[in-house]
Amino acid sequence: CNIIVSASRLLQRISVVMSSLWQVLAMVLALCGGVMVNAVTLNTTGIPVTVWAAVDTLHKCGFIDVPDIPSRAFVDGDGVTRMVVGATTYHRMSGPSILNQTRECAAAYNSTDDPDPARFAGDEFLDSTVAFPNGTVISLIHTEYPGNVYNSTGPSAPMCTIHPYPTCWTVTIGLGISDDFGKTWRHARPPPEHLVAAVPYGYNQSQLAYGWGDPSNIILNAKDNFYYAAIWNRNQVGLQAPGICMMRTNNLMDPSSWRAWNGKEYSVTFASPYTMAPDDASKHVCTVTNLPVGNIERGCAPAGLVWSAYLEKFVVTLGCGSDFKWATSDDLITWSDPELLDIREGMPANVSVMIRAQNYPTFMDPTAPTAFNDNNFGTIGQTPYLYWVSIGDSPYHYGRRLWATPFRFQK
Repeated sequence: CNIIVSASRLLQRISVVMSSLWQVLAMVLALCGGVMVNAVTLNTTGIPVTVWAAVDTLHKCGFIDVPDIPSRAFVDGDGVTRMVVGATTYHRMSGPSILNQTRECAAAYNSTDDPDPARFAGDEFLDSTVAFPNGTVISLIHTEYPGNVYNSTGPSAPMCTIHPYPTCWTVTIGLGISDDFGKTWRHARPPPEHLVAAVPYGYNQSQLAYGWGDPSNIILNAKDNFYYAAIWNRNQVGLQAPGICMMRTNNLMDPSSWRAWNGKEYSVTFASPYTMAPDDASKHVCTVTNLPVGNIERGCAPAGLVWSAYLEKFVVTLGCGSDFKWATSDDLITWSDPELLDIREGMPANVSVMIRAQNYPTFMDPTAPTAFNDNNFGTIGQTPYLYWVSIGDSPYHYGRRLWATPFRFQK
């Protein structure tokens, strides 16, 4: 019996020592710039490389064109890697890899700029893409409606009689489609039938910025063969809480097929607040995840969503103002506590001087097409790159740049 008691005490002491060692390790990582989530460390392994400098486009093309969404990419039928990143006017980017891209001066898509908020086609940003071998590419379209911009037009003008953003502003998500690997684009259906996601409340100039927007990239979940994306609502509006909502579909060609999480299952439909029954708002409310909400100044948008083959978990990257965070999940609903991603650790002075703010962090792995048979870059391995955008002091000087910083996961 004494031997058993002694062994039990020894095990307790070992447990205490191990616990202390983990605490020390976490402190060391914090001091050294590393990040640890559930005993997983994440560190930069090199300096950031420029993928696209907006000032180069200014000199080459003669106009200002900036990265204003997270980076998305796919491989076309000729093996060329295409990248989707820009603003309301989309210019194609292509190259041999996601690390080597050339931007074109000619526009491949222009925002519709429809002044009627009920048509969901105001300031449009081509965003999350999925490409198929036959040349079809679909894109979630982040669609902002700044009422002050459309103040003197539209059926209900003036649309904004108070201070603009964060009031006089709402956002929705539509669906775009290309039949030629992104050379040309159109709405999947004529507006407003191209609508994918909207909160069940129409434009209200007095409401703080709201609506479903800022989608992550779309990933195919091999466990159930559904396509998933994360979307974000900035502020409480009616019954809809702020936060990050997960939605999914098994038919990417149908904008009305997406379903949101209701706390138990993916059964919540999205509807136009301008045509639905007045008392139906409760039927179109998503139950948000446990990821942070953020606020007007430092909102936490889900810039990136990938499957980590190394961790065997989903990884989300959040742009929380100029702070980058990441978290993991087994089911896309319950997430680990987000940890900071420090991209400035070891950053050379000639790079850091260009940065006044930063946004749009998303992981992509250059080896995804060959290592994971993923031509849409929704899968990463142990050593992905974090793509992100720096905001400089002037569009004519440092301007905005799209960077790629190498990282390494270690479990």
